[in-house]
Amino acid sequence: MALRDLTRGRTFDAAATSYDLFRPRYPRELFDDVADVAGAGADSRILEVGCGPGIATEEMMSRGWSVLGVDPGAQLAKVARDKFSDERFAVEISTFDEWDPCGRHFDVVFSAAAYHWVAPALRWVKAADVLVDDGYIALAGNKWIADDSFHDFSEATRELRVTHGVDDERETPALEDLLEIVDATGYDIGALWEAMSPQGTDVIAGGLFGVPDVRFYQWTTTYSTVEAIGLLATYSRFLVMDPSQRSTLFTRLAAIIDGHYGGQLTRHYVTVLAMAPRSPR
Repeated sequence: MALRDLTRGRTFDAAATSYDLFRPRYPRELFDDVADVAGAGADSRILEVGCGPGIATEEMMSRGWSVLGVDPGAQLAKVARDKFSDERFAVEISTFDEWDPCGRHFDVVFSAAAYHWVAPALRWVKAADVLVDDGYIALAGNKWIADDSFHDFSEATRELRVTHGVDDERETPALEDLLEIVDATGYDIGALWEAMSPQGTDVIAGGLFGVPDVRFYQWTTTYSTVEAIGLLATYSRFLVMDPSQRSTLFTRLAAIIDGHYGGQLTRHYVTVLAMAPRSPR
């Protein structure tokens, strides 16, 4: 597999408002488990890598946690700051790769739908460096599963997307595929996360972290045509398109949703959470 173009991680800033509006949230039970396993609470220092507009941050803030976000997008950071006018939240504009912790250490490094944009060579080393000895890394991601009308729509329009130069990157997995990934790679959080969100590397966490605790949360939601197109418009493979060509493609996709799917699509998500303790220094 070819290495992912990590510069695409900077494209989301141009769609900051839409990203906040249309991207899916995360199950509350996930944060219950982060609190239980990683010991996250009001006294914890949480570093959120790729906080974006604060989608996952919302739940952490509602629990009284203190969060320092790191994100390269100035507009994304503004949306997050506007949400949380609270001394328990701050955001620093930078990629995690380039970010300077200035000697600070954290109890939990948390990232939702963003950690695959961190350079593989730094991904596990830097997280281990900024964690306290008994700290945890907690990574979350929403995976959509191949068993609903949104998947049927995606399959039916694949050729149309290819015609417009869209790189779909990888096949939509079945739930059984995700379970097999955990069985095969669950010994190492780096191997697991590479398999869950392939980057084309073989970088693992190795001795920096202990064996991960992996949990799944299944849920389903339905999108109107406007919401479905709004969601697609927040994906990097569409954000890098020529605007005119993207508009033409989205007009055609919207017509297909209206004409063949009654103006709505159902998507089945499996949210994956992997938590691993930092190994003693």
